[in-house]
Amino acid sequence: MASSIIYDNEFIVGGSANSRLTPNFKLKEFLKPNGKIFVHRELVAGLQLLRENHGASISVEQITPSASFNPAADGLGIVVTTEDTDRLDREARKLIKSGYFSQADRQGTRLYLEISDPENLPAVTPASAFDCGVKVTAAFETSGDPYLQVTGNFDGAGLSFGPIQCNLKSGTLQELFRRMRGEDEVSLKSCFGNEADYLAFWKILDGSRAKAVKWADQLSTGNTKHGFSRPWKGYLQAIGREPLFRGVMLHYAYDKYGKLLMSALAFLNGLSPIKITNLRCLAALYDMGVQQGSLQKAYNAIRRRVTSEQPSDEFALTRIVVEERAKTALQRWRADCMSRRLCILERQPVSISLDGHTSRRSNGSSYLLRNSPVKGLEKYLAG
Repeated sequence: MASSIIYDNEFIVGGSANSRLTPNFKLKEFLKPNGKIFVHRELVAGLQLLRENHGASISVEQITPSASFNPAADGLGIVVTTEDTDRLDREARKLIKSGYFSQADRQGTRLYLEISDPENLPAVTPASAFDCGVKVTAAFETSGDPYLQVTGNFDGAGLSFGPIQCNLKSGTLQELFRRMRGEDEVSLKSCFGNEADYLAFWKILDGSRAKAVKWADQLSTGNTKHGFSRPWKGYLQAIGREPLFRGVMLHYAYDKYGKLLMSALAFLNGLSPIKITNLRCLAALYDMGVQQGSLQKAYNAIRRRVTSEQPSDEFALTRIVVEERAKTALQRWRADCMSRRLCILERQPVSISLDGHTSRRSNGSSYLLRNSPVKGLEKYLAG
Protein backbone atom coordinates (compact mmCIF):
# COMPACT_ATOMS: atom_id res chain seq x y z
CA MET A 1 0.00 0.00 0.00
CA ALA A 2 1.96 3.08 1.13
CA SER A 3 5.30 3.44 -0.58
CA SER A 4 7.12 4.30 2.67
CA ILE A 5 6.91 0.72 3.93
CA ILE A 6 10.24 -1.12 3.99
CA TYR A 7 10.32 -4.89 3.40
CA ASP A 8 13.03 -7.47 3.94
CA ASN A 9 12.15 -10.90 2.49
CA GLU A 10 8.43 -10.11 2.91
CA PHE A 11 8.87 -9.00 6.55
CA ILE A 12 7.90 -5.41 7.28
CA VAL A 13 11.00 -3.90 8.91
CA GLY A 14 10.50 -0.14 8.67
CA GLY A 15 8.61 2.82 7.35
CA SER A 16 6.48 5.73 8.45
CA ALA A 17 4.46 5.00 11.60
CA ASN A 18 1.25 6.19 9.94
CA SER A 19 1.72 4.12 6.79
CA ARG A 20 -1.40 2.05 6.18
CA LEU A 21 -0.53 -1.64 5.78
CA THR A 22 -4.13 -2.70 5.14
CA PRO A 23 -7.45 -0.83 5.24
CA ASN A 24 -7.72 -1.20 9.02
CA PHE A 25 -4.13 -1.42 10.28
CA LYS A 26 -1.27 1.06 10.32
CA LEU A 27 2.39 0.30 10.75
CA LYS A 28 2.54 1.91 14.22
CA GLU A 29 0.20 -0.75 15.61
CA PHE A 30 2.92 -3.38 15.09
CA LEU A 31 5.84 -1.50 16.64
CA LYS A 32 7.70 -3.32 19.40
CA PRO A 33 8.45 -1.59 22.73
CA ASN A 34 11.90 -0.65 21.38
CA GLY A 35 10.28 1.18 18.46
CA LYS A 36 11.31 -1.39 15.85
CA ILE A 37 9.06 -3.48 13.65
CA PHE A 38 9.41 -7.04 12.38
CA VAL A 39 6.19 -8.62 11.20
CA HIS A 40 5.43 -10.72 8.14
CA ARG A 41 3.03 -9.21 5.62
CA GLU A 42 1.04 -12.47 5.50
CA LEU A 43 0.30 -12.15 9.22
CA VAL A 44 -0.97 -8.60 8.75
CA ALA A 45 -3.11 -9.75 5.80
CA GLY A 46 -4.63 -12.54 7.88
CA LEU A 47 -5.34 -10.08 10.66
CA GLN A 48 -7.11 -7.76 8.20
CA LEU A 49 -9.36 -10.58 6.99
CA LEU A 50 -10.10 -11.48 10.60
CA ARG A 51 -11.04 -7.85 11.24
CA GLU A 52 -13.40 -7.86 8.24
CA ASN A 53 -15.04 -11.16 9.21
CA HIS A 54 -15.26 -10.21 12.89
CA GLY A 55 -16.86 -6.88 12.06
CA ALA A 56 -15.34 -5.02 15.01
CA SER A 57 -12.02 -3.46 15.97
CA ILE A 58 -9.10 -5.64 16.98
CA SER A 59 -6.25 -4.37 19.15
CA VAL A 60 -2.68 -5.61 18.80
CA GLU A 61 -1.54 -6.29 22.37
CA GLN A 62 1.77 -8.07 21.99
CA ILE A 63 4.16 -8.18 19.06
CA THR A 64 6.91 -10.36 20.51
CA PRO A 65 5.35 -13.68 21.62
CA SER A 66 5.87 -14.51 25.29
CA ALA A 67 7.14 -17.82 26.59
CA SER A 68 3.56 -18.93 27.20
CA PHE A 69 2.98 -18.76 23.46
CA ASN A 70 5.71 -19.34 20.87
CA PRO A 71 8.83 -17.18 21.28
CA ALA A 72 10.35 -18.73 18.15
CA ALA A 73 7.63 -17.27 15.95
CA ASP A 74 8.97 -13.72 15.91
CA GLY A 75 7.19 -11.84 13.15
CA LEU A 76 4.88 -14.78 12.46
CA GLY A 77 2.77 -14.68 15.63
CA ILE A 78 0.82 -11.97 17.42
CA VAL A 79 -1.44 -11.50 20.45
CA VAL A 80 -4.68 -9.58 19.92
CA THR A 81 -7.73 -8.59 21.94
CA THR A 82 -11.26 -7.42 21.21
CA GLU A 83 -14.51 -6.86 23.10
CA ASP A 84 -16.05 -10.13 21.92
CA THR A 85 -13.29 -12.72 22.27
CA ASP A 86 -15.66 -15.64 21.72
CA ARG A 87 -16.65 -14.38 18.29
CA LEU A 88 -13.08 -13.47 17.42
CA ASP A 89 -11.98 -17.00 18.33
CA ARG A 90 -14.69 -18.53 16.12
CA GLU A 91 -13.76 -16.36 13.15
CA ALA A 92 -10.06 -17.12 13.61
CA ARG A 93 -10.74 -20.85 13.47
CA LYS A 94 -12.57 -20.40 10.18
CA LEU A 95 -9.45 -18.72 8.81
CA ILE A 96 -7.35 -21.65 10.04
CA LYS A 97 -9.45 -23.92 7.81
CA SER A 98 -8.77 -21.69 4.82
CA GLY A 99 -5.05 -21.55 5.58
CA TYR A 100 -4.66 -17.95 6.74
CA PHE A 101 -3.56 -18.98 10.24
CA SER A 102 -1.88 -22.15 11.44
CA GLN A 103 -3.08 -21.79 15.02
CA ALA A 104 -5.28 -19.69 17.28
CA ASP A 105 -4.73 -20.17 21.02
CA ARG A 106 -6.95 -18.40 23.49
CA GLN A 107 -5.90 -17.39 26.99
CA GLY A 108 -8.68 -15.52 28.75
CA THR A 109 -9.48 -12.39 26.77
CA ARG A 110 -6.36 -12.66 24.62
CA LEU A 111 -5.93 -14.59 21.40
CA TYR A 112 -2.58 -15.71 20.03
CA LEU A 113 -2.48 -16.06 16.24
CA GLU A 114 0.28 -17.59 14.16
CA ILE A 115 0.71 -18.18 10.42
CA SER A 116 2.31 -21.11 8.62
CA ASP A 117 5.84 -21.05 7.28
CA PRO A 118 5.72 -18.17 4.75
CA GLU A 119 7.89 -20.17 2.36
CA ASN A 120 5.34 -22.98 2.31
CA LEU A 121 1.89 -21.46 2.65
CA PRO A 122 -1.15 -23.71 2.12
CA ALA A 123 -2.68 -23.79 -1.36
CA VAL A 124 -5.64 -21.55 -2.19
CA THR A 125 -8.80 -23.02 -3.68
CA PRO A 126 -9.63 -22.01 -7.28
CA ALA A 127 -12.89 -20.36 -6.19
CA SER A 128 -11.07 -18.27 -3.57
CA ALA A 129 -8.37 -17.37 -6.07
CA PHE A 130 -10.90 -16.18 -8.65
CA ASP A 131 -12.76 -14.15 -6.04
CA CYS A 132 -9.44 -12.58 -5.03
CA GLY A 133 -8.65 -11.66 -8.63
CA VAL A 134 -12.04 -10.03 -9.09
CA LYS A 135 -11.66 -7.95 -5.91
CA VAL A 136 -8.10 -6.88 -6.64
CA THR A 137 -8.96 -5.78 -10.18
CA ALA A 138 -12.03 -3.91 -8.91
CA ALA A 139 -9.86 -2.06 -6.38
CA PHE A 140 -7.92 -0.36 -9.18
CA GLU A 141 -11.10 1.42 -10.29
CA THR A 142 -13.18 1.75 -7.14
CA SER A 143 -12.90 1.76 -3.36
CA GLY A 144 -14.95 -0.07 -0.75
CA ASP A 145 -17.07 -3.15 -1.36
CA PRO A 146 -16.78 -3.87 -5.11
CA TYR A 147 -20.25 -5.41 -5.20
CA LEU A 148 -21.79 -2.10 -4.13
CA GLN A 149 -20.01 0.11 -6.65
CA VAL A 150 -22.33 2.30 -8.73
CA THR A 151 -20.60 4.68 -11.16
CA GLY A 152 -22.12 7.38 -13.34
CA ASN A 153 -21.33 8.46 -16.87
CA PHE A 154 -17.84 9.89 -16.29
CA ASP A 155 -16.40 7.66 -19.04
CA GLY A 156 -19.23 7.55 -21.54
CA ALA A 157 -20.34 4.08 -20.43
CA GLY A 158 -23.58 5.42 -18.97
CA LEU A 159 -24.06 3.49 -15.75
CA SER A 160 -21.55 0.96 -14.38
CA PHE A 161 -22.21 -1.48 -11.55
CA GLY A 162 -20.48 -4.21 -9.58
CA PRO A 163 -16.98 -5.67 -9.28
CA ILE A 164 -16.24 -5.70 -13.01
CA GLN A 165 -18.25 -2.51 -13.63
CA CYS A 166 -20.76 -3.95 -16.09
CA ASN A 167 -22.16 -1.00 -18.03
CA LEU A 168 -24.96 0.13 -20.33
CA LYS A 169 -22.83 1.14 -23.32
CA SER A 170 -21.25 -2.31 -23.74
CA GLY A 171 -24.49 -4.16 -22.96
CA THR A 172 -22.83 -6.07 -20.11
CA LEU A 173 -25.11 -4.52 -17.49
CA GLN A 174 -28.13 -5.65 -19.50
CA GLU A 175 -26.68 -9.19 -19.71
CA LEU A 176 -25.97 -9.25 -15.98
CA PHE A 177 -29.51 -8.20 -15.04
CA ARG A 178 -31.04 -10.80 -17.34
CA ARG A 179 -29.05 -13.44 -15.50
CA MET A 180 -30.23 -12.07 -12.17
CA ARG A 181 -33.85 -12.07 -13.32
CA GLY A 182 -33.51 -15.66 -14.47
CA GLU A 183 -32.08 -16.64 -11.10
CA ASP A 184 -34.79 -15.11 -8.88
CA GLU A 185 -36.99 -12.30 -10.20
CA VAL A 186 -39.00 -12.00 -7.00
CA SER A 187 -35.87 -11.26 -4.98
CA LEU A 188 -34.58 -8.91 -7.67
CA LYS A 189 -37.82 -6.94 -7.73
CA SER A 190 -37.82 -6.68 -3.92
CA CYS A 191 -34.55 -4.70 -4.09
CA PHE A 192 -36.44 -1.86 -5.79
CA GLY A 193 -38.58 0.56 -3.86
CA ASN A 194 -41.67 -0.09 -5.96
CA GLU A 195 -42.79 -2.05 -8.98
CA ALA A 196 -43.08 1.06 -11.15
CA ASP A 197 -39.36 1.80 -10.80
CA TYR A 198 -38.52 -1.84 -11.40
CA LEU A 199 -40.50 -1.87 -14.65
CA ALA A 200 -39.05 1.50 -15.68
CA PHE A 201 -35.52 0.16 -15.21
CA TRP A 202 -36.28 -2.85 -17.41
CA LYS A 203 -37.66 -0.53 -20.08
CA ILE A 204 -34.23 1.17 -20.09
CA LEU A 205 -32.39 -2.16 -20.18
CA ASP A 206 -34.54 -3.54 -23.01
CA GLY A 207 -34.26 -0.39 -25.12
CA SER A 208 -31.38 0.83 -27.27
CA ARG A 209 -27.96 1.23 -25.67
CA ALA A 210 -27.69 4.82 -26.91
CA LYS A 211 -30.94 5.79 -25.15
CA ALA A 212 -29.83 3.94 -22.01
CA VAL A 213 -26.56 5.89 -21.90
CA LYS A 214 -28.46 9.16 -22.39
CA TRP A 215 -30.81 8.26 -19.53
CA ALA A 216 -27.86 7.46 -17.27
CA ASP A 217 -26.05 10.65 -18.23
CA GLN A 218 -29.00 12.73 -17.03
CA LEU A 219 -28.89 10.94 -13.66
CA SER A 220 -25.11 11.10 -13.21
CA THR A 221 -23.96 13.53 -10.51
CA GLY A 222 -20.90 15.58 -9.60
CA ASN A 223 -18.56 17.68 -11.72
CA THR A 224 -17.09 14.56 -13.30
CA LYS A 225 -20.35 12.58 -13.33
CA HIS A 226 -18.84 9.78 -11.21
CA GLY A 227 -21.88 9.73 -8.92
CA PHE A 228 -25.39 8.48 -9.62
CA SER A 229 -28.76 9.72 -8.42
CA ARG A 230 -31.00 8.08 -5.88
CA PRO A 231 -33.18 6.11 -5.67
CA TRP A 232 -31.43 4.18 -8.46
CA LYS A 233 -28.09 4.00 -6.68
CA GLY A 234 -29.83 2.64 -3.59
CA TYR A 235 -31.67 0.00 -5.61
CA LEU A 236 -28.44 -1.25 -7.18
CA GLN A 237 -26.63 -1.34 -3.85
CA ALA A 238 -29.51 -3.33 -2.34
CA ILE A 239 -28.97 -5.86 -5.14
CA GLY A 240 -25.23 -5.90 -4.42
CA ARG A 241 -25.86 -6.80 -0.78
CA GLU A 242 -27.80 -9.95 -1.66
CA PRO A 243 -25.57 -13.08 -1.48
CA LEU A 244 -27.50 -14.66 -4.38
CA PHE A 245 -26.79 -11.76 -6.72
CA ARG A 246 -23.21 -11.46 -5.56
CA GLY A 247 -22.83 -15.03 -6.72
CA VAL A 248 -24.39 -14.16 -10.08
CA MET A 249 -21.95 -11.25 -10.50
CA LEU A 250 -18.98 -13.43 -9.63
CA HIS A 251 -20.10 -16.15 -12.05
CA TYR A 252 -20.60 -13.57 -14.79
CA ALA A 253 -17.02 -12.36 -14.24
CA TYR A 254 -15.91 -15.99 -14.42
CA ASP A 255 -17.70 -16.56 -17.72
CA LYS A 256 -16.47 -13.32 -19.25
CA TYR A 257 -12.84 -13.29 -18.12
CA GLY A 258 -12.12 -16.83 -16.93
CA LYS A 259 -11.94 -17.94 -20.55
CA LEU A 260 -9.34 -15.26 -21.30
CA LEU A 261 -7.24 -16.46 -18.37
CA MET A 262 -7.58 -20.06 -19.52
CA SER A 263 -6.48 -19.06 -23.04
CA ALA A 264 -3.42 -17.24 -21.69
CA LEU A 265 -2.42 -20.25 -19.58
CA ALA A 266 -2.84 -22.58 -22.56
CA PHE A 267 -0.55 -20.37 -24.65
CA LEU A 268 2.11 -20.36 -21.91
CA ASN A 269 1.84 -24.12 -21.42
CA GLY A 270 2.87 -24.54 -25.04
CA LEU A 271 5.68 -22.01 -24.72
CA SER A 272 7.43 -22.90 -21.47
CA PRO A 273 7.70 -25.87 -19.08
CA ILE A 274 7.13 -23.44 -16.18
CA LYS A 275 3.64 -23.74 -14.73
CA ILE A 276 1.79 -20.65 -13.52
CA THR A 277 0.26 -21.59 -10.17
CA ASN A 278 0.98 -18.70 -7.77
CA LEU A 279 -2.01 -16.57 -6.83
CA ARG A 280 -0.13 -13.32 -7.54
CA CYS A 281 0.81 -14.42 -11.06
CA LEU A 282 -2.69 -15.62 -11.83
CA ALA A 283 -4.23 -12.41 -10.49
CA ALA A 284 -1.92 -10.37 -12.73
CA LEU A 285 -2.96 -12.40 -15.77
CA TYR A 286 -6.62 -12.04 -14.84
CA ASP A 287 -6.26 -8.27 -14.49
CA MET A 288 -4.57 -8.18 -17.88
CA GLY A 289 -7.57 -9.90 -19.46
CA VAL A 290 -10.04 -7.51 -17.84
CA GLN A 291 -8.17 -4.38 -18.91
CA GLN A 292 -6.72 -5.50 -22.24
CA GLY A 293 -8.57 -8.60 -23.39
CA SER A 294 -6.84 -11.37 -25.31
CA LEU A 295 -3.08 -11.94 -25.16
CA GLN A 296 -2.90 -12.53 -28.91
CA LYS A 297 -1.44 -9.14 -29.91
CA ALA A 298 1.68 -9.87 -27.88
CA TYR A 299 2.25 -13.52 -28.86
CA ASN A 300 5.32 -12.91 -31.04
CA ALA A 301 6.99 -10.48 -28.63
CA ILE A 302 6.45 -12.89 -25.72
CA ARG A 303 7.91 -15.79 -27.68
CA ARG A 304 11.01 -13.77 -28.53
CA ARG A 305 11.63 -12.70 -24.94
CA VAL A 306 11.03 -16.15 -23.47
CA THR A 307 13.46 -17.67 -25.99
CA SER A 308 16.04 -14.97 -25.29
CA GLU A 309 15.73 -14.64 -21.50
CA GLN A 310 14.80 -18.21 -20.51
CA PRO A 311 12.84 -17.17 -17.37
CA SER A 312 13.71 -19.27 -14.35
CA ASP A 313 10.40 -19.13 -12.48
CA GLU A 314 6.74 -18.26 -12.91
CA PHE A 315 7.19 -14.68 -11.70
CA ALA A 316 9.80 -13.95 -14.38
CA LEU A 317 7.59 -15.60 -17.01
CA THR A 318 4.49 -13.69 -15.92
CA ARG A 319 6.43 -10.43 -15.91
CA ILE A 320 7.43 -10.96 -19.55
CA VAL A 321 3.81 -11.65 -20.48
CA VAL A 322 2.26 -8.62 -18.80
CA GLU A 323 5.02 -6.25 -19.92
CA GLU A 324 4.78 -7.25 -23.57
CA ARG A 325 0.97 -7.13 -23.57
CA ALA A 326 1.09 -3.69 -21.95
CA LYS A 327 3.30 -2.41 -24.76
CA THR A 328 0.55 -3.19 -27.29
CA ALA A 329 -1.95 -0.86 -25.61
CA LEU A 330 -2.60 2.66 -26.87
CA GLN A 331 0.49 4.75 -26.15
CA ARG A 332 -1.09 6.81 -23.38
CA TRP A 333 -2.15 3.67 -21.46
CA ARG A 334 0.98 1.52 -21.75
CA ALA A 335 2.60 2.71 -18.53
CA ASP A 336 -0.71 2.36 -16.69
CA CYS A 337 -1.24 -1.22 -17.89
CA MET A 338 2.27 -2.25 -16.92
CA SER A 339 2.16 -0.51 -13.53
CA ARG A 340 -1.12 -2.24 -12.65
CA ARG A 341 0.18 -5.71 -13.38
CA LEU A 342 3.54 -5.20 -11.67
CA CYS A 343 1.74 -3.77 -8.63
CA ILE A 344 -0.07 -7.11 -8.37
CA LEU A 345 3.10 -9.17 -8.82
CA GLU A 346 5.09 -7.10 -6.29
CA ARG A 347 2.16 -6.37 -3.95
CA GLN A 348 3.20 -2.73 -3.79
CA PRO A 349 3.18 0.31 -6.12
CA VAL A 350 5.65 0.15 -9.03
CA SER A 351 6.53 3.29 -11.02
CA ILE A 352 6.63 2.84 -14.78
CA SER A 353 7.71 5.42 -17.38
CA LEU A 354 6.93 4.43 -20.95
CA ASP A 355 6.53 6.39 -24.17
CA GLY A 356 6.42 9.74 -22.40
CA HIS A 357 3.88 8.70 -19.76
CA THR A 358 4.44 7.73 -16.11
CA SER A 359 2.17 5.66 -13.89
CA ARG A 360 2.41 4.43 -10.31
CA ARG A 361 -0.69 2.42 -9.52
CA SER A 362 -1.50 1.25 -6.02
CA ASN A 363 -4.15 -1.19 -4.86
CA GLY A 364 -6.02 -1.12 -1.56
CA SER A 365 -6.78 -4.84 -1.80
CA SER A 366 -3.22 -6.04 -2.36
CA TYR A 367 -3.27 -7.70 1.08
CA LEU A 368 -5.54 -10.35 -0.48
CA LEU A 369 -2.69 -11.49 -2.73
CA ARG A 370 -1.22 -14.36 -0.76
CA ASN A 371 2.08 -15.86 -1.85
CA SER A 372 0.32 -19.20 -2.24
CA PRO A 373 -0.16 -21.77 -4.99
CA VAL A 374 -3.61 -22.36 -6.45
CA LYS A 375 -4.47 -26.02 -6.92
CA GLY A 376 -6.65 -27.20 -9.79
CA LEU A 377 -7.34 -23.81 -11.39
CA GLU A 378 -7.27 -25.02 -14.99
CA LYS A 379 -9.78 -27.76 -14.21
CA TYR A 380 -11.94 -25.18 -12.42
CA LEU A 381 -11.79 -22.77 -15.36
CA ALA A 382 -12.61 -25.57 -17.77
CA GLY A 383 -15.88 -25.94 -15.93
